[in-house]
Amino acid sequence: MPVIAPTIFVFDHLTLEERLECYEGLAERVQLDIADSNFSAQPTLGVDVMVAQPTILKRDVHLMIAEPVEWLEKCREEAIDLVIGQIESMSSQAEFKKTAQGLGIKWGLAVDLETPLTDLDWQVAKEADQLLVMTVRAGKEGQKLDQKGLDKVKALRQKGYNREICVDGGVNEATIIRCVKAGVDVLAVGSSLSLAEDVVTAWENLQTKIKGL
Repeated sequence: MPVIAPTIFVFDHLTLEERLECYEGLAERVQLDIADSNFSAQPTLGVDVMVAQPTILKRDVHLMIAEPVEWLEKCREEAIDLVIGQIESMSSQAEFKKTAQGLGIKWGLAVDLETPLTDLDWQVAKEADQLLVMTVRAGKEGQKLDQKGLDKVKALRQKGYNREICVDGGVNEATIIRCVKAGVDVLAVGSSLSLAEDVVTAWENLQTKIKGL
């Protein structure tokens, strides 16, 4: 069954603590979103702070920052489970892979909404532990899911891509089934959980949707 991974896209330490504490009672895995000014009008908390915050949850880190390869060592030190870098901010996808593998950590590539799949280094992507496909423009919560992202997922599956695929952006009760049917393994869920009046009910409703398929 597909996995729901709550995303944490925050600008202050208190909110980071609160979100982690909230999700520890629900999820097994979260995605820490870290964005610089190239991706977000207001940069999030930095890598050092985000990855150092203690939690019992498994942590994926989505690096929407310049040269994500430079932060792989820090993520390894903090026992991050999976590090995903935006290909648009990499000098070399192959170097990102090589460095991550050398450190013995799981790694993934992320493709922004307007970035064509042809920009992926296919020889690298086919070895990734995860390919994250943005279904909104990277760097901002609360956007509406764009079908272009799901079309990329379908194209990847039709091409025979069998690695883990995550979609990020606009995943909610109204769109989650479309995502699963497109061939998604991991559903990164942001504002539909973080802004919910009752997070537990919102979580249970999402789980019910995918269990019903």
